[in-house]
Amino acid sequence: MPCNIEHNLLTYSNRSREDSSMGIIKDIRKKKRKLITKYKWEKHKLSDWYHTYISTKTSEYETSLGFKLRTRGYIANKLMADSCFETTEINILKQLIEKSDVFIDVGANIGYYTCLACSLGKRVLAFEPQQQNLACLIDNIHINNWTGLAEVFPVGLGETPGILTLFGASGPSASLLDGWAGYSNKYKKMIPINTMDNILSGRYPESTLTVKIDVEGAEYNVLKGAVNTLNRAIKPMWFLEICLDEFHPGACNTNFEDTFKLFFDSGYQAYIADEAKTPVSLDDIRNWVRNGSTGHSEFNYFFLPV
Repeated sequence: MPCNIEHNLLTYSNRSREDSSMGIIKDIRKKKRKLITKYKWEKHKLSDWYHTYISTKTSEYETSLGFKLRTRGYIANKLMADSCFETTEINILKQLIEKSDVFIDVGANIGYYTCLACSLGKRVLAFEPQQQNLACLIDNIHINNWTGLAEVFPVGLGETPGILTLFGASGPSASLLDGWAGYSNKYKKMIPINTMDNILSGRYPESTLTVKIDVEGAEYNVLKGAVNTLNRAIKPMWFLEICLDEFHPGACNTNFEDTFKLFFDSGYQAYIADEAKTPVSLDDIRNWVRNGSTGHSEFNYFFLPV
Protein backbone atom coordinates (compact mmCIF):
# COMPACT_ATOMS: atom_id res chain seq x y z
CA MET A 1 0.00 0.00 0.00
CA PRO A 2 2.71 2.58 0.83
CA CYS A 3 4.32 1.84 -2.53
CA ASN A 4 1.04 2.55 -4.29
CA ILE A 5 0.68 5.81 -2.39
CA GLU A 6 4.21 6.85 -3.30
CA HIS A 7 3.58 5.86 -6.92
CA ASN A 8 0.35 7.88 -7.04
CA LEU A 9 2.03 10.89 -5.44
CA LEU A 10 4.88 10.69 -7.93
CA THR A 11 2.44 10.38 -10.84
CA TYR A 12 0.41 13.33 -9.55
CA SER A 13 3.58 15.39 -9.10
CA ASN A 14 4.74 14.60 -12.64
CA ARG A 15 1.33 15.47 -14.08
CA SER A 16 1.27 18.72 -12.13
CA ARG A 17 4.68 19.65 -13.51
CA GLU A 18 3.53 18.71 -17.03
CA ASP A 19 0.33 20.75 -16.64
CA SER A 20 2.33 23.66 -15.27
CA SER A 21 4.80 23.41 -18.15
CA MET A 22 1.99 23.26 -20.70
CA GLY A 23 0.38 26.29 -19.09
CA ILE A 24 3.65 28.22 -19.30
CA ILE A 25 4.11 27.19 -22.94
CA LYS A 26 0.56 28.28 -23.83
CA ASP A 27 1.11 31.59 -22.03
CA ILE A 28 4.37 32.16 -23.92
CA ARG A 29 2.68 31.36 -27.25
CA LYS A 30 -0.19 33.72 -26.44
CA LYS A 31 2.22 36.54 -25.56
CA LYS A 32 4.22 35.80 -28.71
CA ARG A 33 1.08 36.09 -30.88
CA LYS A 34 0.22 39.40 -29.19
CA LEU A 35 3.72 40.73 -29.79
CA ILE A 36 3.62 39.66 -33.45
CA THR A 37 0.20 41.28 -33.89
CA LYS A 38 1.41 44.47 -32.21
CA TYR A 39 4.56 44.50 -34.36
CA LYS A 40 2.53 44.08 -37.56
CA TRP A 41 0.14 46.87 -36.53
CA GLU A 42 2.99 49.23 -35.65
CA LYS A 43 4.57 48.42 -39.02
CA HIS A 44 1.20 49.10 -40.66
CA LYS A 45 0.91 52.48 -38.90
CA LEU A 46 4.45 53.41 -39.94
CA SER A 47 3.57 52.56 -43.54
CA ASP A 48 0.45 54.73 -43.29
CA TRP A 49 2.48 57.63 -41.90
CA TYR A 50 5.02 57.31 -44.73
CA HIS A 51 2.39 57.29 -47.47
CA THR A 52 0.59 60.26 -45.90
CA TYR A 53 3.53 62.59 -45.22
CA ILE A 54 6.47 61.41 -47.34
CA SER A 55 5.41 59.58 -50.49
CA THR A 56 3.09 61.29 -52.98
CA LYS A 57 3.21 58.42 -55.48
CA THR A 58 -0.05 57.07 -56.89
CA SER A 59 -0.66 54.03 -59.07
CA GLU A 60 -3.52 53.26 -61.42
CA TYR A 61 -5.12 49.81 -61.68
CA GLU A 62 -7.89 48.13 -63.64
CA THR A 63 -10.08 46.34 -61.09
CA SER A 64 -12.01 43.12 -61.69
CA LEU A 65 -15.17 45.10 -60.88
CA GLY A 66 -14.89 46.93 -64.19
CA PHE A 67 -13.48 50.32 -63.25
CA LYS A 68 -10.09 52.00 -62.93
CA LEU A 69 -8.74 52.83 -59.50
CA ARG A 70 -5.95 55.25 -58.67
CA THR A 71 -4.47 54.59 -55.24
CA ARG A 72 -1.73 55.65 -52.87
CA GLY A 73 0.57 53.14 -51.18
CA TYR A 74 -1.69 52.30 -48.25
CA ILE A 75 -2.16 48.57 -47.64
CA ALA A 76 -5.96 48.89 -47.69
CA ASN A 77 -5.75 50.74 -51.03
CA LYS A 78 -3.68 47.92 -52.52
CA LEU A 79 -6.30 45.38 -51.43
CA MET A 80 -8.95 47.51 -53.15
CA ALA A 81 -6.91 47.62 -56.34
CA ASP A 82 -6.50 43.83 -56.27
CA SER A 83 -10.25 43.39 -55.62
CA CYS A 84 -9.38 41.51 -52.41
CA PHE A 85 -10.99 44.08 -50.13
CA GLU A 86 -14.00 42.96 -48.03
CA THR A 87 -15.30 40.62 -50.75
CA THR A 88 -18.36 39.36 -48.84
CA GLU A 89 -19.28 42.89 -47.81
CA ILE A 90 -18.89 44.11 -51.40
CA ASN A 91 -21.31 41.48 -52.67
CA ILE A 92 -23.92 42.48 -50.09
CA LEU A 93 -23.47 46.20 -50.66
CA LYS A 94 -23.62 45.70 -54.42
CA GLN A 95 -27.00 43.98 -54.02
CA LEU A 96 -28.29 46.94 -51.99
CA ILE A 97 -26.97 49.48 -54.48
CA GLU A 98 -28.58 47.62 -57.38
CA LYS A 99 -31.98 48.08 -55.67
CA SER A 100 -31.37 51.82 -55.18
CA ASP A 101 -31.54 55.00 -57.21
CA VAL A 102 -28.94 56.96 -55.22
CA PHE A 103 -25.88 55.89 -53.23
CA ILE A 104 -24.67 57.97 -50.26
CA ASP A 105 -21.00 57.24 -49.50
CA VAL A 106 -20.03 58.61 -46.08
CA GLY A 107 -16.31 58.13 -45.50
CA ALA A 108 -15.75 57.58 -49.21
CA ASN A 109 -11.97 57.19 -48.84
CA ILE A 110 -10.45 56.94 -52.36
CA GLY A 111 -13.84 56.18 -53.91
CA TYR A 112 -13.87 52.39 -54.15
CA TYR A 113 -17.58 52.08 -53.33
CA THR A 114 -18.37 55.33 -55.12
CA CYS A 115 -16.87 53.83 -58.27
CA LEU A 116 -18.78 50.58 -57.72
CA ALA A 117 -22.07 52.51 -57.54
CA CYS A 118 -21.21 54.65 -60.57
CA SER A 119 -20.32 51.51 -62.54
CA LEU A 120 -23.90 50.37 -61.87
CA GLY A 121 -25.25 53.65 -63.25
CA LYS A 122 -26.30 55.10 -59.87
CA ARG A 123 -26.08 58.70 -58.75
CA VAL A 124 -23.62 59.16 -55.87
CA LEU A 125 -23.08 61.68 -53.10
CA ALA A 126 -19.57 61.08 -51.69
CA PHE A 127 -18.29 62.59 -48.43
CA GLU A 128 -14.55 62.61 -47.68
CA PRO A 129 -12.66 65.25 -45.64
CA GLN A 130 -9.16 63.68 -45.59
CA GLN A 131 -7.04 65.45 -48.20
CA GLN A 132 -5.04 62.52 -49.61
CA ASN A 133 -8.18 60.41 -49.88
CA LEU A 134 -10.10 63.29 -51.41
CA ALA A 135 -7.51 63.78 -54.17
CA CYS A 136 -7.72 60.10 -55.16
CA LEU A 137 -11.53 60.15 -54.92
CA ILE A 138 -11.74 63.03 -57.39
CA ASP A 139 -9.18 61.39 -59.69
CA ASN A 140 -11.07 58.11 -59.68
CA ILE A 141 -14.35 59.76 -60.62
CA HIS A 142 -12.57 61.66 -63.39
CA ILE A 143 -10.54 58.80 -64.94
CA ASN A 144 -13.70 56.69 -65.19
CA ASN A 145 -15.67 59.54 -66.85
CA TRP A 146 -18.28 59.64 -64.09
CA THR A 147 -18.17 63.37 -63.34
CA GLY A 148 -21.85 63.63 -64.28
CA LEU A 149 -22.90 60.90 -61.83
CA ALA A 150 -21.04 61.78 -58.63
CA GLU A 151 -21.12 64.79 -56.31
CA VAL A 152 -18.17 65.18 -53.95
CA PHE A 153 -18.45 66.88 -50.55
CA PRO A 154 -15.06 67.61 -48.89
CA VAL A 155 -16.57 67.58 -45.39
CA GLY A 156 -17.17 65.18 -42.55
CA LEU A 157 -20.66 64.39 -41.28
CA GLY A 158 -21.75 64.58 -37.65
CA GLU A 159 -24.51 65.47 -35.21
CA THR A 160 -24.32 69.23 -35.79
CA PRO A 161 -22.49 71.54 -38.21
CA GLY A 162 -19.16 72.87 -37.01
CA ILE A 163 -15.42 72.30 -37.01
CA LEU A 164 -13.82 69.16 -35.53
CA THR A 165 -10.37 67.58 -35.30
CA LEU A 166 -9.52 64.66 -37.58
CA PHE A 167 -6.87 62.51 -35.88
CA GLY A 168 -4.29 60.14 -37.34
CA ALA A 169 -1.70 60.10 -40.08
CA SER A 170 -3.48 57.43 -42.06
CA GLY A 171 -5.67 58.01 -45.08
CA PRO A 172 -7.65 54.79 -44.51
CA SER A 173 -7.85 55.10 -40.70
CA ALA A 174 -8.11 58.81 -39.91
CA SER A 175 -10.81 59.32 -37.29
CA LEU A 176 -12.69 61.96 -35.34
CA LEU A 177 -11.95 59.84 -32.24
CA ASP A 178 -8.71 60.73 -30.47
CA GLY A 179 -6.64 57.53 -30.10
CA TRP A 180 -8.57 55.47 -32.66
CA ALA A 181 -6.74 52.20 -33.47
CA GLY A 182 -3.74 53.34 -31.45
CA TYR A 183 -2.84 56.21 -33.78
CA SER A 184 -1.01 59.12 -32.19
CA ASN A 185 -2.90 62.40 -31.73
CA LYS A 186 0.31 64.13 -32.79
CA TYR A 187 -1.05 64.04 -36.35
CA LYS A 188 -4.31 65.95 -36.72
CA LYS A 189 -6.15 68.48 -38.85
CA MET A 190 -9.25 70.61 -38.44
CA ILE A 191 -12.09 69.74 -40.82
CA PRO A 192 -15.57 71.16 -41.51
CA ILE A 193 -18.58 69.13 -40.36
CA ASN A 194 -22.14 69.18 -41.62
CA THR A 195 -25.13 66.88 -41.13
CA MET A 196 -26.67 64.38 -43.49
CA ASP A 197 -30.11 65.88 -42.89
CA ASN A 198 -28.88 69.34 -43.91
CA ILE A 199 -27.35 68.13 -47.15
CA LEU A 200 -30.13 65.72 -48.15
CA SER A 201 -32.97 68.03 -47.09
CA GLY A 202 -35.64 67.95 -49.81
CA ARG A 203 -33.46 65.95 -52.22
CA TYR A 204 -34.54 62.71 -53.90
CA PRO A 205 -37.92 62.46 -52.09
CA GLU A 206 -39.19 59.75 -54.45
CA SER A 207 -35.90 57.83 -54.68
CA THR A 208 -34.61 54.75 -52.90
CA LEU A 209 -31.29 55.42 -51.17
CA THR A 210 -28.51 53.17 -49.98
CA VAL A 211 -26.28 54.81 -47.36
CA LYS A 212 -22.81 53.46 -46.54
CA ILE A 213 -21.10 54.83 -43.42
CA ASP A 214 -17.48 53.97 -42.64
CA VAL A 215 -16.12 56.70 -40.39
CA GLU A 216 -13.78 54.91 -37.97
CA GLY A 217 -15.88 54.98 -34.81
CA ALA A 218 -17.85 58.19 -35.39
CA GLU A 219 -20.93 56.54 -36.94
CA TYR A 220 -23.22 57.22 -33.96
CA ASN A 221 -22.82 61.00 -34.30
CA VAL A 222 -23.34 60.77 -38.07
CA LEU A 223 -26.65 58.99 -37.43
CA LYS A 224 -27.72 61.54 -34.80
CA GLY A 225 -27.42 64.13 -37.55
CA ALA A 226 -29.45 61.91 -39.89
CA VAL A 227 -32.68 61.38 -37.93
CA ASN A 228 -34.85 62.76 -40.75
CA THR A 229 -33.02 60.61 -43.29
CA LEU A 230 -33.56 57.50 -41.14
CA ASN A 231 -37.28 58.23 -41.12
CA ARG A 232 -37.86 59.29 -44.72
CA ALA A 233 -41.14 58.23 -46.31
CA ILE A 234 -39.13 55.80 -48.44
CA LYS A 235 -36.71 54.47 -45.86
CA PRO A 236 -33.12 54.03 -47.07
CA MET A 237 -31.06 50.85 -46.83
CA TRP A 238 -27.95 51.25 -44.68
CA PHE A 239 -24.52 49.62 -44.54
CA LEU A 240 -22.24 50.51 -41.60
CA GLU A 241 -18.97 49.58 -39.99
CA ILE A 242 -19.66 49.34 -36.23
CA CYS A 243 -16.97 48.03 -33.89
CA LEU A 244 -17.58 46.95 -30.29
CA ASP A 245 -14.21 46.03 -28.77
CA GLU A 246 -11.94 46.72 -31.73
CA PHE A 247 -9.94 49.92 -32.32
CA HIS A 248 -11.85 52.13 -29.86
CA PRO A 249 -9.57 54.23 -27.61
CA GLY A 250 -11.51 53.22 -24.51
CA ALA A 251 -11.28 49.52 -25.47
CA CYS A 252 -15.06 49.36 -25.94
CA ASN A 253 -17.60 51.32 -27.98
CA THR A 254 -19.85 53.02 -25.43
CA ASN A 255 -22.37 53.90 -28.18
CA PHE A 256 -22.64 50.38 -29.61
CA GLU A 257 -26.13 49.56 -28.28
CA ASP A 258 -27.45 53.08 -28.90
CA THR A 259 -26.27 52.93 -32.52
CA PHE A 260 -28.38 49.84 -33.17
CA LYS A 261 -31.31 51.23 -31.18
CA LEU A 262 -31.49 54.23 -33.52
CA PHE A 263 -32.26 51.76 -36.30
CA PHE A 264 -34.57 49.49 -34.30
CA ASP A 265 -36.57 52.49 -33.03
CA SER A 266 -36.91 53.80 -36.60
CA GLY A 267 -38.31 50.53 -37.97
CA TYR A 268 -35.28 48.65 -39.30
CA GLN A 269 -34.02 45.08 -39.04
CA ALA A 270 -30.27 44.57 -38.51
CA TYR A 271 -28.07 41.93 -40.15
CA ILE A 272 -24.41 40.96 -39.91
CA ALA A 273 -22.70 41.47 -43.27
CA ASP A 274 -21.60 37.84 -43.45
CA GLU A 275 -22.37 35.16 -46.04
CA ALA A 276 -25.42 34.00 -44.07
CA LYS A 277 -26.72 37.58 -43.62
CA THR A 278 -27.36 36.71 -39.98
CA PRO A 279 -30.22 38.69 -38.38
CA VAL A 280 -29.37 40.63 -35.21
CA SER A 281 -31.81 41.44 -32.39
CA LEU A 282 -31.61 43.94 -29.55
CA ASP A 283 -31.08 40.99 -27.17
CA ASP A 284 -28.06 39.95 -29.25
CA ILE A 285 -26.64 43.46 -28.99
CA ARG A 286 -27.13 43.59 -25.23
CA ASN A 287 -25.50 40.17 -24.79
CA TRP A 288 -22.51 41.29 -26.87
CA VAL A 289 -22.13 44.47 -24.83
CA ARG A 290 -22.41 42.47 -21.59
CA ASN A 291 -19.74 40.02 -22.79
CA GLY A 292 -17.51 42.75 -24.22
CA SER A 293 -17.34 40.93 -27.55
CA THR A 294 -19.62 40.08 -30.47
CA GLY A 295 -18.25 36.55 -30.78
CA HIS A 296 -17.83 36.93 -34.54
CA SER A 297 -15.21 38.52 -36.77
CA GLU A 298 -17.34 40.93 -38.81
CA PHE A 299 -17.33 44.70 -38.29
CA ASN A 300 -19.97 45.49 -40.92
CA TYR A 301 -23.76 45.41 -40.58
CA PHE A 302 -26.64 46.32 -42.83
CA PHE A 303 -30.10 47.57 -41.98
CA LEU A 304 -33.29 47.15 -44.00
CA PRO A 305 -36.71 48.71 -43.45
CA VAL A 306 -39.14 46.30 -41.79
